[in-house]
Amino acid sequence: MDSLTQPDPYIKHVTTLGDIQQIVSTEDILNDEGVNLVKQGTRIDSSLYERLVRHKLLRPLDNSLNVENAVTPLSLLTDAKRLLASEPELERAIDDSFIQRDILTPLGTIHLEPQMAFKLTVCREQSIDRYNHMIRIALVALYIAAHLRWSSVERHDLATAGIFHDLGEMHLEPTLFDRSKPLTLAQRRQIYSHPTIAYLFLREFPTYHPRISFAVHQHHERLDGSGYPKGLAGDDVVPVARLLGAAELLTVIRLEQKNSGNRLFSTAEVLKLNTERFGCETILPLIEAAKRIDKAASTTPQNSVTNKTTLQARMRLLVEILQGAKGIDVDGDEEMAAFISNHLERVEGMANRCGVDLNAPAELLAIIGDDDQAVSELNALVQEMIFLVQSTAREALRRWVKDEIPEQDQEPLTKWLRNAELALHSAGFQSEGVTETL
Repeated sequence: MDSLTQPDPYIKHVTTLGDIQQIVSTEDILNDEGVNLVKQGTRIDSSLYERLVRHKLLRPLDNSLNVENAVTPLSLLTDAKRLLASEPELERAIDDSFIQRDILTPLGTIHLEPQMAFKLTVCREQSIDRYNHMIRIALVALYIAAHLRWSSVERHDLATAGIFHDLGEMHLEPTLFDRSKPLTLAQRRQIYSHPTIAYLFLREFPTYHPRISFAVHQHHERLDGSGYPKGLAGDDVVPVARLLGAAELLTVIRLEQKNSGNRLFSTAEVLKLNTERFGCETILPLIEAAKRIDKAASTTPQNSVTNKTTLQARMRLLVEILQGAKGIDVDGDEEMAAFISNHLERVEGMANRCGVDLNAPAELLAIIGDDDQAVSELNALVQEMIFLVQSTAREALRRWVKDEIPEQDQEPLTKWLRNAELALHSAGFQSEGVTETL
């Protein structure tokens, strides 16, 4: 990032950490014109923030600093064991027979370049939730790889990519991750940049480029082309990225949800609905993991009258949004219209394959009656359909719509996209959806 126009939030993380943990410059820190900003051997803390943030640095900050108590492969292994011991659902998700050789061993043998060890340390100390999230993703992805009988080399790459995959977010403003209010297109594009940010610093290391760097860059790509940042599809998405994405799916919809035992939908049902996005062989081990978790939790829907009322309202909202897209004049927007049409047809196809008439929610719920399992499965279907509509709108806005176009000058299809996004946010779908993460 050019700190003259947009300060890199990572510098704030580093200097703030320096107030409580010793960070020392291992070389002179120069700006891009060769001016010495910080001499070798200087203790780094928040008093140096303004000096560092005002300049574009000649070399990445990580190259010039050393931190005490840095992350090591052994500490990663220890932290992974800590999470497994303290989070019963994470432990249940992973088959015991795979734990040591196929899952923990790759984590404990990751090669950490000093710069990446430094960045991981900053993440651990300044953003522990993100640090723990990356460890969970690595553990779950390694569980999938063990089922698929990946080689030790492949599992090592997977563990490394998993531990690094969200480090790009450390260079984004923390306020972007406040899910209580809708994001502008510009803000959403910043969030979508985090895989690219991580790729750019990983590609500088022969140890990580191209195998690890490509996987990290693609961890939000999907087999059906619905992902980002490039909209890759099929075999263009590397296998390590596919497993990271699938692992993130289970982690976000279940393992990181508070009060996950009191839920209306089955985790396994949501996973089944995502087969096209991640691949059948990748999803199957996760379905087995979800069944173990659900069985142990003994989930029973509560307040079914309220839940069914909410479900009926969601179905009506979904129908209104889908119907609103039909009959719109798409002249000049053919490429965007084809993208939206393809994904909305998939949404409606999901309902048709399940024999669900979205236009008659009250009648459908009356037929279901007090069958909690049927209500659970229907809710999972509707939640996933809403997420697909939401992600389609967001991806189309990202790819084809410019922020600066006034509302009165927007094409009808663009107005529909914005209205759909606003309607879903107003209805309480404030995060990236039930099956996606930032």
